[in-house]
Parts: sequence; structure tokens; C-alpha cells
Amino acid sequence: MAGLERRPWLLPLASFVLGWAGYLLIERGPQLARWVALLALLSWPWMLLDNLFGRWLQRASKGRLSPRLTAFVTQSVQQEMLFFALPFVLGALRMSLGHVLFALLLGAAALFSTLDPLYHRWAGRGGSGLGIAFQAYCTFITALVVLPLALHLPVERAVPVAVLIALLAMAAGLPRLLRQGAAGAPRELLPVATMALLLLLGLPLRAWIPPAGLKLTEARISQTIQGLEPGPERRQLSSAELSQGVVAYVAVHAPAGLSQPLRFDWYLDGRRLDSIPARIEGAPGRGWRTYTRKQHFPAQAQGRWRVDLLTPGDQLIGRLYFEVLP
Repeated sequence: MAGLERRPWLLPLASFVLGWAGYLLIERGPQLARWVALLALLSWPWMLLDNLFGRWLQRASKGRLSPRLTAFVTQSVQQEMLFFALPFVLGALRMSLGHVLFALLLGAAALFSTLDPLYHRWAGRGGSGLGIAFQAYCTFITALVVLPLALHLPVERAVPVAVLIALLAMAAGLPRLLRQGAAGAPRELLPVATMALLLLLGLPLRAWIPPAGLKLTEARISQTIQGLEPGPERRQLSSAELSQGVVAYVAVHAPAGLSQPLRFDWYLDGRRLDSIPARIEGAPGRGWRTYTRKQHFPAQAQGRWRVDLLTPGDQLIGRLYFEVLP
């Protein structure tokens, strides 16, 4: 610990490297994915124990576990979880407002966990309202990534489960917070209530949450496909060519063992015309390949077309474009 105090940059760097290493290892195959997911799950007991027992751990250790040490371990676990989740969120990121804001918030939280003066002032005090809120956020982010990875839970179902786990973790810290005195309780409860509201907003606004663990590796608009190999890419089509149909082809990388329903939504000038279901299975390498073919078009089909690849919870995985000319 003394060595880390002399080199405060070492722990954030190690967390960053381990996070990306975990992401790259999972890309290599299912066996490594299970091991990395297991290591991530092992951090949860501490995150829960710190809020549930807090000072009890220090008393039970007869002073050997000081508040400083437990705070250091909690900060280390939070850093590791945030940097572990970051590559998965960035891998699923699309250039939409919701995705960008979500990723910026995660990046800011990861950076905040590395800035010791700010962290220990605002979130490092055991049992503080901000500390409990930050712990809940870290729990939510971890669950969002680990549930599809370790338990093969489809990503749209991982969101409400992650919200529930984070709310339970936050509730576990409330008795400790309230025991510290009624005078400061309203002020300390404000960040807890704010975090609870933000977590609950994640349910109706889940389209803003990148589908962590799913990554679009290929996407193409074509008019032909042989087996699962699409023909030449087409960005513009004439109205006469629509009689041959249009193929929207994608390859999606997902955690091994995950069976994930999807859908293709077809839009003309921003108006949805069709929604076609599909399903992928998690597999290493190129990703699971699938496609949808549209053969029936309106009489006035000229304009800008868009095909959105979405989870059943409206989380955006990928977007394809083409234009129909007169």
C-alpha cells in the first residue's frame, strides 16, 4: 500500500490495462470468457460487504482492518469494475446522443475513481450518501456487462436486473448512513435519491444504453446473398432495381453461449415501415452472421432508407443506409 501511495498512477493504469486485457481475452474464445467473467463476479461480494457491514469488519478484525484500508480496497474494486466495463461499452457504442452521453458518464466515473483527492473527499468516506450512490453506479455498470457474459442473459433483460441489483446494493448501505445521525441525513440522502431516480430512468430510457457485449463487426446493404456471403455493397438503387429486393446483412459478435433476439427496423425518410425479427448466437471470431431481405416496397419508395439493428429493448446495435433514386 505504501508503494501505491508513492506511485498513485500505478493502480489506475493497472485497472485500465486489465480491463482491456479482459475484453481482448473474451474476444479469443468461450473458455477465456468464462474465466474473465468469473473474476469479475468475485468482486461483487466485497462491493456488497463494504456497504452491509462497514465498521463491523473493522471491529471484527480488532483494528487490523483500518477504515483507510477498507476504503482503499473499495476504491480499487470500483476502479477495476469501471475499467473492466469500459471496453465493452465502447465496443457497443454507436454515434447516437444517448450512447455518447452514457459512455461519457462512464468515462467520467472511471476517471473520478482515479483522482484520489476528489474521490476521497466526495465518495471515499464510508457510509456517505455520495459513496453509496457511487457504489450503486459501479454495481449497475458491472451487472450490465457481467450478466450477459457470465449468465448469458440477453442484454435487454440485463438492464432491469442490473437496475434491481444496484438498488438493492444501495438499500444495503442506508442503515449505515442513517445511523450516523439524523441531523445530516437529509443532505446525505439527496445523492442516494438522485442515483435511485437515474437508475429507474434507465428502464424507459434503455435505448440510451449501449448493448454492452454486442459488437457489430460487419454490415452491408446488397441485393444478393449466397449462403451467408453478401453480394456487392449498394449505397444507391433505382426504383426499378427494387423489384430484385434489398438485403441488409450483418455480423454481430456476442459472448459465447448467449442467445440474443434482435430485430431489423426499416425506415423511409424517418418513418418506420417494417420490423423483422432475427436471432444470433454468441460465438468467437467473425461473429454471428444473419440478414433480412425486403422485397415489398411502397409505390413511392424514393428517398433515404435506414435499417436499424436493435435489441427487443430498443438498444441500437448497428445502422445501415441506402438511397432509392427515381
